[in-house]
Amino acid sequence: MTFLDSLAADVRFALRTFRRSPGFVAAAVLCLALGIGANAVIFSVVHGVLLRPLPYAEPERLVSLVEVRPQGYGGPVSWPTFWAWRQHSPFFTHLAAFTGGGVTLQAPDASERLEAVRGTSDFFAVHGVPPMLGRTFASNEDLPGQAPVAVLNERLWRARFGADPAVLGRSVDLDGLAHTVIGVMPASFDASTDVWLPLVAPPDASARTRSTVLTLRARLAPGVSRASAEARLKQVAANAALAQAEAHRDRSARVIPLDESQTKSWRTPLQVLLGAVSLVLLIACTNVANLLLARAGTRRRELAVRLALGAGRARVVQQLLVESLLLALLGGALAALLARWGLDALLALAPESLPRRQDIALDGTAFLFLLALSGVSGLAFGVLPALHASRLDVRGGLAAAGDGNTVPGFGRRLGASLVVVEVALSLVLLVGAGLLGRAFLHLLGTSPGLAPGQVLTLHLSIPDARFFNAGGLDEELPGRLLEPVLGAVRALPGVSAAGMTSVLPVQRAWNNARYRVEGAPALAPGDEPRAERRATSPGYFAAMGIPMRQGRDFTALDAAPDQPGVVIVNETLARRHFPAGDALGQRLHLGAAAFTIVGVVGDVRQAGLEREPLAEFHVPYGRPWGDDGLVLVARTSVPPETLLPAIREAIRRVDGTIPVHRALTMEQVIARSLAMRRLVLGLLGGFACLAVVLAAYGLYGVISLRVAQRTRELGVRMALGARPADVLRLVLGQGARMTAVGIGVGLGAAFLLSQVLASQLHGVSARDPWTFGGVAALLAAVALLACWVPARRATRMDPLQALRKD
Repeated sequence: MTFLDSLAADVRFALRTFRRSPGFVAAAVLCLALGIGANAVIFSVVHGVLLRPLPYAEPERLVSLVEVRPQGYGGPVSWPTFWAWRQHSPFFTHLAAFTGGGVTLQAPDASERLEAVRGTSDFFAVHGVPPMLGRTFASNEDLPGQAPVAVLNERLWRARFGADPAVLGRSVDLDGLAHTVIGVMPASFDASTDVWLPLVAPPDASARTRSTVLTLRARLAPGVSRASAEARLKQVAANAALAQAEAHRDRSARVIPLDESQTKSWRTPLQVLLGAVSLVLLIACTNVANLLLARAGTRRRELAVRLALGAGRARVVQQLLVESLLLALLGGALAALLARWGLDALLALAPESLPRRQDIALDGTAFLFLLALSGVSGLAFGVLPALHASRLDVRGGLAAAGDGNTVPGFGRRLGASLVVVEVALSLVLLVGAGLLGRAFLHLLGTSPGLAPGQVLTLHLSIPDARFFNAGGLDEELPGRLLEPVLGAVRALPGVSAAGMTSVLPVQRAWNNARYRVEGAPALAPGDEPRAERRATSPGYFAAMGIPMRQGRDFTALDAAPDQPGVVIVNETLARRHFPAGDALGQRLHLGAAAFTIVGVVGDVRQAGLEREPLAEFHVPYGRPWGDDGLVLVARTSVPPETLLPAIREAIRRVDGTIPVHRALTMEQVIARSLAMRRLVLGLLGGFACLAVVLAAYGLYGVISLRVAQRTRELGVRMALGARPADVLRLVLGQGARMTAVGIGVGLGAAFLLSQVLASQLHGVSARDPWTFGGVAALLAAVALLACWVPARRATRMDPLQALRKD
């Protein structure tokens, strides 16, 4: 008989045995489907976000460039820095600068806010993706004085222009300026951007050495490694810093792979989830291995007969491995269905910040992974039981009792060892979920520094050109547009307070504004303190529930062009420079202008609940810098969402050209800032619960089998006077010993692995004793409950029936 013939015979025989044991097959397939399906879902996310190549030409040569400050953090660069790097960096074939933001598409029917990217002429050349229609930027279209042009995203082209090829050459009104459409990029190029515009350097860029608003991308020259490019760029950056103002001294540079820079915040959470589902699959395989060991005990006579009739031990191992692989393939088939449902549910719950979500799918690669994982799993849980069964003593097997429940001591020890492994792995997952859960609860209990209830926020897309006129900053804008909008909103029934700000709390922070305290010792350029700068309207602090500690709020008069500059600082900045509490009346120098402190407000957490408040100052909106958009906040006495239509209409009546977008309650803003943590915690907690269920089932199965194997022994004990409590204690003792060893091993492993989660924890130690102790106690209780069911059954057996058992 050839190998293929024997394999076919083994498959047919395995299917026949499966039909005789539907309960065993169902339990094994379900365990495997849950483990394999969970792995397929997380692998699809990891593959789409971290592993799939970027949709650009030779993506491995694409890098992000950041300027590293002496404090150690990196970020965008200034125009002079960009020019210096581009001029002295022959190790890049292309180097482009860009910046993101919003533009308003003016149309006869309605204005619409679009997500825009403004890039230099090399922007598309860096990425190496040709347009699907028309062309991209020419080499001179980023120079001052050139006719404005625009490149559309395919999605916008189809939705707004009906996929009309005649859109090329058409004029579109963006931020009040006519732009000629020159091309259309495929939707796969960048799903988050609607339109690309040339980035034109301002006329005074050579003097704006502190303008750090540009993001840089480059394409490595052939044969140049990232490490060598970084070493050479650091030298270029050092020379450029020396040539600029003292504020730029000691600055360096970093060259980061583009895919890494785009997924940095998600890399560790996804790796943690991938490790967690791997443990779940290992527990599932261990469970099925225990089921196979138990089943081997019932098949001792069958296997002994096969060996007695001349079947070699290798032939028996092959038969048992074929059964294991068939179980794994059945589990994989069910896992594919569960994975499709699971991935849809995960993407529905995933936050908007999840990068490259359009690339996440159960595609061919994911199905190949699922198939390979099924095969490996089949071998993983099938090898040990098969090898154990092949060691069967033929004479002992033929003489085995008819019930077939006798398993040699080695098999019992192997089964117990597998249960210990399941308990240990489950505890590792529970500890991870417990640590993240405690950290999340700590964040939820952290005060953001404001009262988020009953607050509605709306982003107003105000074109940058509205903040300026021919003479520079338009200082009449607050009185001409912003105050009328606030007045119309405040007049609405149900609105108790309203205001505007340039950036909402909890969303982001740059620490980007330098200032100087009047009368303080002079500092060297570059050593001035930094703070968060916000442009804020009168009424903003009352609307947000931010307490006024000292002084007063802004008034409408403060934003008038002929008024002296005033500023409101937060408690952190006040403590930094005025610990005696005498901040009011002091003066801050912001650039060349001086501003008098008229108020001190409570701290808010600008960069998220996990970050301590930063020093912050507020200037009247509209001065001294313009903002390319403002956020309107309104405190309401009714459910905030119910006032959204009325507020939109009030703004439209004042100025119908201003799109309103991203309308959220402040509670939703805070919830979104925690969305990634909530998703990771939910998934890890779900995997931990699944692991505990599987481990409890495995422990239940082992104890049940041992009770069945010791039926006669227990009957004799009870016939000789053993009480039910004695039998209960005996059976529970077996489970308790396995559980205790598993918990001990698991605690050691969790202690070592907990540092992986350290960066995701806030306010909780990675080795928090309360979490470790609570999780161990919880798992012990679940394990003992799993043992109590078969133990209780053992106490109810009839000694006479047990003694009559063959």
